[in-house]
Amino acid sequence: MQAVLEKPDHLYLEVATRIESLIDKGSLKIGDRLLSVRALSKEQGISLSTAFQAYYYLESKGLIEARPQSGYYVKFSPQLPFEVPAICEPTDEALPVSVDEMISSVYHDLRSPKLTSFSLSAPDASLLPAAKLNKSVIHSLRNEPDHCLGYEHIQGNEKLRKQIARLSFNWGGSLSEEDVVVTAGCMEALSFCLQAVTKPGDAVATESPTFYGIFRVMQSLGLKVVEVPTDPVTGVDLAYLEQAVDRFDIKACLFVPNFNNPLGSCIPDERKQQLVALLAKK
Repeated sequence: MQAVLEKPDHLYLEVATRIESLIDKGSLKIGDRLLSVRALSKEQGISLSTAFQAYYYLESKGLIEARPQSGYYVKFSPQLPFEVPAICEPTDEALPVSVDEMISSVYHDLRSPKLTSFSLSAPDASLLPAAKLNKSVIHSLRNEPDHCLGYEHIQGNEKLRKQIARLSFNWGGSLSEEDVVVTAGCMEALSFCLQAVTKPGDAVATESPTFYGIFRVMQSLGLKVVEVPTDPVTGVDLAYLEQAVDRFDIKACLFVPNFNNPLGSCIPDERKQQLVALLAKK
C-alpha cells in the first residue's frame, strides 16, 4: 500500500488554487465534471481528506457544486460575468408615487408553480428548516398561557424582545427589551421609521432601481420620491444626492446598501462612509 506524504502548510489550498486557475483560464467550463474525490486523491498523491477539503474550499467560493450521486461540477466562471445594469437618468423633480399597476402585475402570478419569482428576495421553501419551525410553533402554542390566542404587547412579544436584546451583544449593542419593537416584517419597520421623520408631501430620496415595496410604503404615507441614479458597483450617485438634498428639501433617505433588490449589489465600505458623512453634514 502506497503511503501518501503531504506538506504541513495547507496542501488543499495548493490543489484548490490550481483547479481555480483552470476555471479562470476557461480550461474547465461551467457544467464540466471534476474528478471524483478518490480520483483526485490518487492523481495528486494526496489523502482523501485533503482532496475533499480542496473541493469544499472551491464550493465555499461558489466555483463548483456537488450534485447528489453524481460528483462535483464547475458552477461559475469569472470569464462569464453578469452584465451590469445601466444607470438611470437623473430626475428633475420629486414625484408622487403610483405603483398600483406594477404591483398588481407582480402579484398576479406570484404563486404560480411554473415560475421562479425574482420579485421577492426570499429563499425557496425547500431550503428552510420547516420541521424545526413547525416544532417551535407548536411548542409556543402549547406553552404560552393564552396559547397565542390573545393580543401581544404593543411592542411585540416580551420573550422575543428579550432574546433579540441578548443577541444585540453580537453586533456591539447593549439593549434591553424596552429598546426593541417587533414589527410584522421589514416593510412595517420602514413605515414606522418614515412616519417618525416625515409628514405627507415630504420628499424622500431612494435608489433607482429599488424594491417595489418601498414605493408602496411611500405611496401609503403620501410622500414624494426623488430617485437617485445608482451604479450597480459603486452605489448611489453621491454628487447628485448632495445637490438634491437641498434642491428638493429631502427629509429622509432610504437606501439598501447591502444586497439591493433588484440589483443584488453591495456598496463598497468606503462609499458607505462617504454617504454617511455627506448626510451627517446636511
